[in-house]
This record gives sequence, C-alpha cells and structure tokens, in this order.
Amino acid sequence: MASSNLTRPHLPQSVSELSIHANAVPRPSTPKSLAQLSPNGPLPVFRLSGLVALITGGAGKIGHETARRLLREGANVCLVDISAEALRAVVEDLKNLLQTGQAVRSRILTIVADVTVEQAVEEAMRKTVAAFGRLDTAFLGAGVPYASHVPKSIFETTEEDYEKIMPLNVKSAFLGLKHAALVMRELGHGGSIILASSIVGLRGSPGYVLDATSKAALNGLAATAANELGPYGIRVNTIHPSGLASTISETVETQEELESMKNAIPLGRFARVDDIASVVAFLASEDSKFMTGGDLKVDGGILSG
Repeated sequence: MASSNLTRPHLPQSVSELSIHANAVPRPSTPKSLAQLSPNGPLPVFRLSGLVALITGGAGKIGHETARRLLREGANVCLVDISAEALRAVVEDLKNLLQTGQAVRSRILTIVADVTVEQAVEEAMRKTVAAFGRLDTAFLGAGVPYASHVPKSIFETTEEDYEKIMPLNVKSAFLGLKHAALVMRELGHGGSIILASSIVGLRGSPGYVLDATSKAALNGLAATAANELGPYGIRVNTIHPSGLASTISETVETQEELESMKNAIPLGRFARVDDIASVVAFLASEDSKFMTGGDLKVDGGILSG
C-alpha cells in the first residue's frame, strides 16, 4: 500500500545493474524540501512530512524511539529487524501516534530480515520504495547491544567473538549504506544516510577491542561514502552516543559506582533514547542539508575534556 501519489520510478532488478562511481555524472538533486522555501517564509510544522525513512535495528530501544520521533515529524517509516515478535510489539506501540482512521501500513512498514545478508538488505530497500514510493533517509542502527558485551582483554578475545560482532556492527552498515545509496541515486532526489556508531569508536576502550574496532570502522565508511555520494545529493554522517541510562543501570553493580560515572559527565546524566532520536531527526531533515562526512557526538560532553 502506498502513501505517496508519486510515480514510482524504475528500480534495477539486481545490484549488477547499478554501481556507485564517484566520477559518474549525477542526477539533479531537487527534493521538495525546506531548501526550496523562502528563507523569510513560515517553516512547516512537520519537518519530515512526506519523507520516508528506513531504520535497521528497528525493534531495538534506539530504533523504536527513532521511529517514534520520525513519525511525529511526519515521516513514514520502515522498520527492519530480525525479530518478528519484537517488531509487532513496536508497531503496537507506535500505532497510537497515527491519526484516527489512518491505516498502519500507510505510515509504518515492518520487514523481518537479517541485515548481514546482502539479498535481504537489497530486498528491504526495494519493498520500502514499493510501499511508499520513495526513500529519503536510512538510519543504520543494527548492531550487537553494548550491554551484551563481556569486557575482555585483547588476549582473551576470540575469533568467535570477532565473527559475532564484526558482521552485525560493520557488514550490516556497509550493506545498508550501499543499497540505500543505490536506491537514492536511482530515485534522483538525494537523501541522508546515518550510521549509528558510538563514542568507543572515537577513543581507546580497554576491554572492548572489537566494539571499538567495529565502531571506528564506521567512521572510515561514512567519510569515504560522503565523498563518493555527495555529487548525488546523498549525505552520510555518523552519530556517536554514549551509554544509555537504561543499559548502564543494568550493568553497574552499585549505586555508588553509578553516581560516580554520572558525575563524570559534564551534563550530569546518562544518555536517553530520545537524545539520539532527536539527532537522527535533525540529520534526516533539511536543517542539516549542508552536513556530510560528520561524526556527531551525543555524549553529554564526555569526550570534551
């Protein structure tokens, strides 16, 4: 079911029909956006009205809250996750945001998929365009939950640990970026791709060598993609949150330790999911139209010292 009356463009049947070339002649990027409004005129109530966002890791805490924020800003969303049950629970909550009589599938699409499998990722992008007629934002939030990591030294870290963490944290982001970019380039109206990294990708994190390595890899991916995709009007940025309050409270053993960690943060509290969701909404909107290749810290000032 489509919520857009735009003519659906032809999309390639396979990846082999398209390739990303930095020196190729780009299509004109002329999205209907804030950039086309008079700088002295009124701003729209909903920054993302009529736009479409795909979220990987859509049933996780951050994916769920990001979907909520983007829906509130007027976007239609596609949630991709490996758990059908978790996706159903998220939709059950999000449908309360819809207007009376508005069909869930007119605003929310769910896709059960393993985002480390290229064919599944390609199909998720195609289904999103088939349902909504466009793709404007891809928030690539799938990854191994930080709370599930057991601190290990480099000497203790195994090949099995590597094979568990790297594909979900890095391969999924690469595949998501590649296929979102292919679709956005074919549609011809640009877009915003946002990679969920972490502050551990910006500093050494003893005990978390694979988490730090995988998250740092996203910086190189985003910086390179920003250069290659800029001519097509496609922006690529990473966000680097610190630990979530809910996650940290589950892993810290004593209240004294919790308070000590909190006091080390300049803003005096841990991150909340809405802190991250609001930054994604900003990067999805035309308010960030001249930002690409950036790494935005969402850490309360932890790395400011």
